[in-house]
Amino acid sequence: MTTRGRLFALTCCKEMSFDWQKEETMQPQPARHPQRWRTVEELLECGYQRSRVVMINECHAGWFRCIRTRRIGQRLLPMAHQLGVRHLAMEALYAPAVEEVNASRRVLPNAGVYLHQPEMRAFVQSALDLGFTLIAYEANFEQEPTGLSEREQNNWRELVQARNLIGALARLPAEERLLVWCGNNHHTKARVPSRSGEPDSFWGLMGYYFREQSGLDPFVIDQGRTVLLPGMSRRLALEKWLEEIAPTLISMGGTAGFLSNEAPSCLAVAPGNDANVISLDNEMEEWDPSEHQETGGSLL
Repeated sequence: MTTRGRLFALTCCKEMSFDWQKEETMQPQPARHPQRWRTVEELLECGYQRSRVVMINECHAGWFRCIRTRRIGQRLLPMAHQLGVRHLAMEALYAPAVEEVNASRRVLPNAGVYLHQPEMRAFVQSALDLGFTLIAYEANFEQEPTGLSEREQNNWRELVQARNLIGALARLPAEERLLVWCGNNHHTKARVPSRSGEPDSFWGLMGYYFREQSGLDPFVIDQGRTVLLPGMSRRLALEKWLEEIAPTLISMGGTAGFLSNEAPSCLAVAPGNDANVISLDNEMEEWDPSEHQETGGSLL
């Protein structure tokens, strides 16, 4: 396996699939809707009214991904551009290839493993076509210190990601806005709660470390509240709630959101997130790399 293949394997095995919300938090309450439903574009606009850095996530687990989350990202690019954003930082980018990608304005085969997936490639190409400059910020796992526990490895990765973003932001003109695209819960500003039976040791995420070390409070938009990642138990109360609000979501194209301080009282939202995207399109679809031979028979 190549170096990049090993890095992909490490990244997959370290991805977080914890669920911040417990099923019992879905209590029957009169408020089944937020104070105000907003389009994803409105959430982005709210974000840049509050901070020069907006962080948004996609949902993936190995080769499984929720395509909707990436299509929402592509949909948001014109609004971000309209709001003056010209730099897109992406966890999925392979750092050694970014300079060439920015120069060529094309998604290259070596730009990143996930960028072989068609909707991710379309997302990134749309950013390039709009004139965005791409920034890679993933940790280089070859530089990971030896002898770390799993929790220490998690913290190392999150801290390095945050420091890479802080460094990238420092190289931009003062007050330049930045859009950060990450996987799963990396952008959350709250510390990760310990699971039952785990040691109560500290676990911070990229968003937590970014805020602590930069002094900037990024605006965090979460797309994963209604996505069921592989290995997670069904959330029956959440499914019932989605059925109840389906007419509203359908009227807004199937996906909408709200600010966390306007959340419906029946729904617990994760601490450290400023806005939440709710959707009827939550399927995790698997992509088979063996069917795609752009890199001479292997993507890794």
